[in-house]
Amino acid sequence: MNLTVSTRAAYFILGVSCCHSWGQVSPTDLPPLVVTALRGSVLPEHFSGNASVIDTEKIKQSGARSLGDLLGSEGGLRITSTTGDSSQGTISLRGFGENASARTLILIDGKPMNRPDMGPVNLQEIPLARVARVEILRGSQTARFGDQAVGGVINIVTHQAAEKPYTNTEVATGSDGWWMGRLNHSNSQRGYQFTLDSEYNHNDGWRENSMSESGSIAVGLTKRINDRVELNSAFSWVDQNGRFPGPLTTHQYFDDPRQSIYDGPFSDQYGSEQTTTKTDIGAEINCGVMGDLDVRASWMERDLFWNMGPGSHANNFLDTLTLSPTLRQTGSGWNTEQGVSLRHDQMDVTLFRDMARQRPRSFSELERTTLSVFANGDWEPWENWHFNGAIRSAWTMLDAGSQDVRRPNDPNLNFDRSNNESNEAIQLGLRWEPSPDQSAWFRYDRLYRLPSIDEIAAYQGFPLSQPFNDQLEAETGHNFELGTEWTPGAWSFKANAFAQFLNGEIIYDYVQNLNVNLADTRRLGGELEASYQTTNWTASVRYAGVDARFASGPYEGNQIYLVPSNMVTSSVEYRPHETVSVRLEHQFQGACSEGNDFTNTQPNLPSFQVMNLMLRYRPTPSFSCYMRINNLWDEQYATIKYSGAWYPSAGRQFQLGIRHEF
Repeated sequence: MNLTVSTRAAYFILGVSCCHSWGQVSPTDLPPLVVTALRGSVLPEHFSGNASVIDTEKIKQSGARSLGDLLGSEGGLRITSTTGDSSQGTISLRGFGENASARTLILIDGKPMNRPDMGPVNLQEIPLARVARVEILRGSQTARFGDQAVGGVINIVTHQAAEKPYTNTEVATGSDGWWMGRLNHSNSQRGYQFTLDSEYNHNDGWRENSMSESGSIAVGLTKRINDRVELNSAFSWVDQNGRFPGPLTTHQYFDDPRQSIYDGPFSDQYGSEQTTTKTDIGAEINCGVMGDLDVRASWMERDLFWNMGPGSHANNFLDTLTLSPTLRQTGSGWNTEQGVSLRHDQMDVTLFRDMARQRPRSFSELERTTLSVFANGDWEPWENWHFNGAIRSAWTMLDAGSQDVRRPNDPNLNFDRSNNESNEAIQLGLRWEPSPDQSAWFRYDRLYRLPSIDEIAAYQGFPLSQPFNDQLEAETGHNFELGTEWTPGAWSFKANAFAQFLNGEIIYDYVQNLNVNLADTRRLGGELEASYQTTNWTASVRYAGVDARFASGPYEGNQIYLVPSNMVTSSVEYRPHETVSVRLEHQFQGACSEGNDFTNTQPNLPSFQVMNLMLRYRPTPSFSCYMRINNLWDEQYATIKYSGAWYPSAGRQFQLGIRHEF
């Protein structure tokens, strides 16, 4: 049976199942609408896959400067950065390197944050003051969440209002002029739930010309209208700016990794400023026998101003509108949800020849609309066995136009084109839970990733050999996973293996000067995890291994660059007294081919290992202070290297912080 036939069959089977379930349901099967503290969670109760959660208590005790630091130390994820600051880094999952940002989907309360272009999500847009919980779902999830979830999903669950008034404050300072202040407040009165989160970060930067600064505020309001209807809304504003220190040659890197190549009179012309404003509204409605209807709408405006040196300046304005109604049903031993997701992105880009932005070079307007129809469900046909599945069809329409001021007749710089694309995904999983502390699972995914707008259209000031490449096709592929979990007493063990085969992976071909479906790729790997927890001790170790290679084309058999084969993260915490804790963290990352090294003949990006130390004193349940040393042994290393150009990571850094809850 070919894939198209099997996908249609899955649609038919799930549709029949839903209709059958609706025919069986009665009003007494549906409890009143109950909103829990896990609103915004996307992790199913019986998930057929490798998932991990960073809960509120871990976040409180982490002493992390940013979301990037938290995901690295507590989540065991690989964070790469061109500035040496993980708060401006890119998250990598499941064997993706240079192109990881377009293949790791980042959600806030289940709503996507990824940009429609190739740019990564700026992690400073998600200040830790807002974060109550992080859910990490490894492996393809495009059937459940849509485009860009090829490597996995990171879902950020924000704070919800407490039953009683609650306030949390944290201030910290450290090396390189870094200081931070956070505030989180919530209250519930007369059916209203209110939250307020605010954070400010300033960092002079470990490297020269790497200053960064960000400020944010977010408010949320929820109102229970009656037993069946609840309304919720949220508003957030984030303002940030930073400088670019640039890459170093090998000699510069080993001579002084803290230097910047942009240290002359024009150093202030290498940096960016960004303001993001986001408004969300939603309603949760109990529709009786039809189930619970969750309707969400959001509007986001992102104003980005970047400067890449004299003569290269841009204004990038992005407006994103989303609407996603979802209907959920629950019965005895089953649950389903069906819905529609509509997203419209409009991006206006103006390039200038001067930093004052008085002399424009070009104007570009791009619009992209994506419509998805999806359904998923979980069914327990036999005791302790859970079958879960998901299906999704997506259609996208791109209109792109660009005009060059100086050369209005050059077809390589002026175009007005459009492109349509459609695809579909399917997920089938089986989970066996013979006891509360044992489980095993298998999952299959048919996945896709739609090309981003600047993989198709050249408008950022870097002309491609084809200004609009409508021959570029979506990446498609298959993912297989098998795993087990076991929690005997104070111990916890997890192991899984995966195989992903991607057809026509999109990569920039510097020979053709074009983004192309370069080759088929395959990624084989596994993940191991063990943890131990008692009154005085907590320890964990995570291993992730992957063999990522080109499976066809001129580089068949070669390793995909910027993908380390091995990564180990571990931590151990000792609590000699209920008020004192000492924590040691360790991260090892294996060597990998440097960027653009398709032939695997250039010197590798070397392996490295980093250790962090943290001391915490908590004399009362509501007050604590801590000292943290990142990169304890002052290791010199880099997470990114392109064609002999290094992007150093930060050396040893100290920080002190105080946290108070009341």
